[in-house]
Amino acid sequence: MKKISVIVPCYNEEEVIEVFYDKLTSFWREALAQYELEPVFVDDGSTDATADKIRKLLEKDDTVRYGSFTRNFGKEAAMFAGLELCSGDCAIVMDADLQHPVEVIPDMISAWEEGFEIVEGIKSSRGKEPGDHSLLAALFYKIISSQTGFDMRNSSDFKLLDRKVIDVMGTFTEQEMFFRALSFWTGFKSTSVEYAVQKRAAGKSKWKSSSLIKYALRNILAFTYAPLYLILFLGLFVIVIGAWLGIDAIITYFEGKAVGGYPSLVILITLSTGAILTSLGIISVYLSKVYGEVKNRPRYIFREHN
Repeated sequence: MKKISVIVPCYNEEEVIEVFYDKLTSFWREALAQYELEPVFVDDGSTDATADKIRKLLEKDDTVRYGSFTRNFGKEAAMFAGLELCSGDCAIVMDADLQHPVEVIPDMISAWEEGFEIVEGIKSSRGKEPGDHSLLAALFYKIISSQTGFDMRNSSDFKLLDRKVIDVMGTFTEQEMFFRALSFWTGFKSTSVEYAVQKRAAGKSKWKSSSLIKYALRNILAFTYAPLYLILFLGLFVIVIGAWLGIDAIITYFEGKAVGGYPSLVILITLSTGAILTSLGIISVYLSKVYGEVKNRPRYIFREHN
């Protein structure tokens, strides 16, 4: 019997852990009894009773795998920790809040049985979310898709990975990981299934607009060189403006209309200074990322795991 791991990163999800487990296991018995289920919960340093809820599941189900971080290391770290803990022939990564519908899992497994090594969950509908979240997500994925060459529009963390993919991703050593993009990057045979984002089973979303912006910036810096190219375009822009002002000053001089040139000088100095400071800022951010990678600290630390 093939074993399928279901990896569930959790952060302050005490209200939905048991609901998720009951929904997953009951659906599995009805629709996927021919496969062995291995639920893998990773507590990302929750400050509520999430860890206690998961431990209670361990007491009644010895197939459950569990890991708990010493602090909040982030969802990316939790997903990669789940890949480390799981032992299935393939693994499905999904959220605990049931916005990723379990009813789509059979379609993912069918595609895997056909020979696909990565099955991407693609959103046919984003469900009900604030307008600013949709705009930020659209802008972020447009940038990421253009820079990576992968169409990541409506992509999600809801996906199935074959054991070969899991083993390869386990060799990555970067501190700043972007799970969605890295699965595309590996190049394994892939396909997709569509799903509509469901309403949360309970609780509130942990994502705010500020969190989404930080997440987007983190992954743009981790997976693309777009900000560095921005420096080049910024420099060219300042050169063009400077050349235009210089030509204008020469023409004005020969027409005998030359004045002190104070406004032009102020504009040129302001643009140049702004461009230089912006460029230094972008380079500094990348240097800080390099510094973080060089230290080679672990991406996460387990407080406990089975």
